Amino acid sequence: MQFLINEIRKLIEFAGENGTIQKEDIEKLAIKQIDSVIFDLTDNLGSKKISEAIEVLDDLIYQKEPIQKILVTLYNHFKKLYLCSMAINLNKDILTSIGLKPNQTFLVNKYKKQVGSFSIDELRSILNELTLLDYNSKNGKIDVDIGLRSVLCNYVSRSN
Repeated sequence: MQFLINEIRKLIEFAGENGTIQKEDIEKLAIKQIDSVIFDLTDNLGSKKISEAIEVLDDLIYQKEPIQKILVTLYNHFKKLYLCSMAINLNKDILTSIGLKPNQTFLVNKYKKQVGSFSIDELRSILNELTLLDYNSKNGKIDVDIGLRSVLCNYVSRSN
């Protein structure tokens, strides 16, 4: 909550007295949380825009997000997409299936929209690749940064 308060204060100070805050101001000034940025990365990946997906990854790295944290966050995001896809197929409640809190219902539509860009097999494959990357990086067989880029590029090249 304190993070949001600080971001709002920054925008108010930028706008000045009687100023208005535009969407562009928010995009320029507000710091996005990694979970929000992962949605951007996944949107680009689902749209087969690999250069934009890699650009989002580069921005996260530039902002000093640890690469292992990016990997885990991306894995968790794809896991939620997979669970959402399964819930849709089985006609189950998405909110409880992906473990969202009642105040996070707005995320259901975002997940449903993203699920439309991936088949269940693609989601399962990406999860397997991310798991294998984590294992191989911990055993010194591959650098996480290179491996993550490889997983993203492999997905796009397979699905074209």
